Amino acid sequence: MPDTIDRPSYEPAPAEAHAGPGTAARLSAAQRLWTVFASPTRVFSDIAIKPSWVLCLVLMALLAVAVQFVVLPHLDNEATLRARLGERADGVSDEQIERMVEQGEKFARFAPIIGLVVSPIAFAIMAAIFFILLKIVGSDVDYQRAFSTTLHAYWPPSVVASVLTAALIQRVGKIPQQEFANVVKSHPGAFLPADAPAWLTAAASTVSVFNIWIVVLLIIGFRVVGRVSTGKAVVAALVPWLVWLAAKAGLAAIF
Repeated sequence: MPDTIDRPSYEPAPAEAHAGPGTAARLSAAQRLWTVFASPTRVFSDIAIKPSWVLCLVLMALLAVAVQFVVLPHLDNEATLRARLGERADGVSDEQIERMVEQGEKFARFAPIIGLVVSPIAFAIMAAIFFILLKIVGSDVDYQRAFSTTLHAYWPPSVVASVLTAALIQRVGKIPQQEFANVVKSHPGAFLPADAPAWLTAAASTVSVFNIWIVVLLIIGFRVVGRVSTGKAVVAALVPWLVWLAAKAGLAAIF
């Protein structure tokens, strides 16, 4: 005898179920920014109905600039330069080092302005890469929704990482730029010895708590907004991250 009893479904509702005729987004752009910390699925379901990106993009750019203003006074330019030169530093005179440091300090004054311009461009490019990958795995998502999903996935980890960095860096004096990534010990690279291979340190520093958080949010977002399976969402989120990890380790090994 066929079972005609309606049974509850525990599968997450697809994005199209939230975007029916007459359906309106339930969260404002500002509400999404704090709701995504505790209820990302709810925010991404709302983005599937009506994407928002202006407020989040502006705040992400301002956040990057604010962190630079806090961090730059703690930058030891000479130690940074010597670390980059490595063994070649022995063949460079103190006068040459001093001139290069002065040039670097002049350039550093424009870093916040450069960050304000570069940050939106970087997010637009990242969203384009994710958009292409989602299309490859069979999603019908448009670029605007992919862009909004990308920004809201990066927002919570970026805020927490920035706040922790700004707070913890006050406990140290001037440090080389290479040590900034270790101020918040959120990755295995912070615990490796100083003589560890450069490629290993670069790869380990990429596997941070914040990057993993971003990838998890991207997977949730792509599954909900892109209306694809979890497996396909994992592919779209992980492929760029793995390429970045491999490239970062490879460049560190070469240079």
